[in-house]
Amino acid sequence: MNGDFRVNEDAAARRTQLGRLLRRAREAAQPRLTQTAVGERIGCGQAKINKIETKLVRVDPPDLEKLIQLYKVAPDEAAELRMLAELDQQDGPPRTKYADTMAAFGMLSEVEPEAREIRCWHSERIPGPLQSEMYVLKQHGLTLADSSAITHVLREWKARTKVFTLPNPPSYNVIFSESSLHRMPGGRTPEIVVDQVDHLLGLMAAHSQLDLRILTFDADIRFADTDFQHLMFDGDSPHCEFVYIEYPGGSRKCKAAHELEKCREYWADLSAAALDPAASWEFLKGLIR
Repeated sequence: MNGDFRVNEDAAARRTQLGRLLRRAREAAQPRLTQTAVGERIGCGQAKINKIETKLVRVDPPDLEKLIQLYKVAPDEAAELRMLAELDQQDGPPRTKYADTMAAFGMLSEVEPEAREIRCWHSERIPGPLQSEMYVLKQHGLTLADSSAITHVLREWKARTKVFTLPNPPSYNVIFSESSLHRMPGGRTPEIVVDQVDHLLGLMAAHSQLDLRILTFDADIRFADTDFQHLMFDGDSPHCEFVYIEYPGGSRKCKAAHELEKCREYWADLSAAALDPAASWEFLKGLIR
């Protein structure tokens, strides 16, 4: 980074940039600091640090100065952080009903590309990186009049889809229920079904690292539990294995050994009951014939 840094004209993108730079500065600090440790040092909770890094809230000037000093940020990098924070104070993105969802998207888009393997289970909806553009917009209830919101939502969506086009992409294994293909956002219409199924078939054909399986209604499984996303990393990665669960009131990352083991066991049950990739391909083709 140098003094000739570029500043994005979009307010939401600027806050994203600020949060990302602060997260990287925290992770680069020696000794490395957790969000909890940072909160304790500057006099706030871990939740606030997380919200700053995931662009849910703006960072106040006094807190920013504390972070710059704590992280021992270089002068040119500190200047960029101050400029981004000042612009965010003047013209930050409004908080909308999509803010929590966007924060979750941001967190996952940051770490997904660094994973070695990703396992996703969804019982009622298509996983984010596999959603078609039409599905994404209808899921958020957006119309052409919501141009700013559309731009922001699609930017985050495209960031997540890059997980398939990296030079060394993670193994992406997904199982979703047949129900996900019936409970479409905005109601199930032939238009959105064809659009989404065509998109899935295109992804399956283009990316060999994508293993997609469908759990049909008549699958031999005891029950369909909560959706989750399980991320595993190489041994030299700064990230630890975790399971991400999103729910109406927020989200949580499960890292405890017994929680990870339960998810592995449940994944094995799902894999045994779901169609294999070839049969899943034929199942999808049958929906649009």
